[in-house]
Amino acid sequence: MNFLAHLVLSPKETDFISGNIAADFLKGPDRKFVSKGVQSGISMHRFVDQFTDTHVLVKTSKDRVKNHFRLLSGVLIDVFYDHFLAKDFELIANISLEEFCEYIYKTLEKNISELPPKLQQFIPVMIRENILFSYRRLAGIQTALTRINLRVTKKFSVGLAMAILNDMYDFLENDFRQYFPCLINVTESYRKNYGTFLLPALIK
Repeated sequence: MNFLAHLVLSPKETDFISGNIAADFLKGPDRKFVSKGVQSGISMHRFVDQFTDTHVLVKTSKDRVKNHFRLLSGVLIDVFYDHFLAKDFELIANISLEEFCEYIYKTLEKNISELPPKLQQFIPVMIRENILFSYRRLAGIQTALTRINLRVTKKFSVGLAMAILNDMYDFLENDFRQYFPCLINVTESYRKNYGTFLLPALIK
């Protein structure tokens, strides 16, 4: 899953939020340099990734795009799913997307010294460009894919990715709507002792 999904699944506790976003910026040995609370968020992040990577509905989504993108199909689906999450955010969370983004940005700023150096550099960019909220718009997804394309060794066509999203939109959205309640359920144990952003009801 991408940033938005990891964060909305996270408990509202500060270290969990920090760890859920720090996981992609840390190599294994570097975990010893962050607090135990942040490590808990990292563990949750990695559990979510493992569950997602092996789920049949996610595999269905990957199969819809893999003829064009193969090894990058999972990366694209992560981003596409964040778009569907942002689009339906108020149906899923106890908070508006605008309020959620503001809460996350303030939490990360407050706890920035606990974050990996690369993430400390990224946080101001995330806030300035309001990256989490931008996933609601297709233009924001295009920007996210362009940013990813700068980081990967094997470049891909962002235009083709957007065209496939447009062509397969209803099918991919249906995959997400069936899958995300499963992910909410399987991560419930992480939230049971903390506040949660999620509604008790699943997506309709």
